[in-house]
Amino acid sequence: MNEHEARQRVAELTATSPDRETHSWIPRKGADGEWSIVKLAVPSPKSPETVKSKSGDDQAIKDDPRSAMEQSFPPWGVGI
Repeated sequence: MNEHEARQRVAELTATSPDRETHSWIPRKGADGEWSIVKLAVPSPKSPETVKSKSGDDQAIKDDPRSAMEQSFPPWGVGI
């Protein structure tokens, strides 16, 4: 198996394997120069379309109520 064939097989396994929710596959070059497929017990990364992000309008995310002076200096004071 050459590198191109190994990468094609990885793409096939990533798209169609029943284990794709729990495993990943990567191509690997052996000491003899032959390529093989390695199965890892690590889920494939999710595509950006399936990743959820939080908006800035969330109640937990608020502006800092402290004044600019209070934000700039540590609570224990300057020069102590």
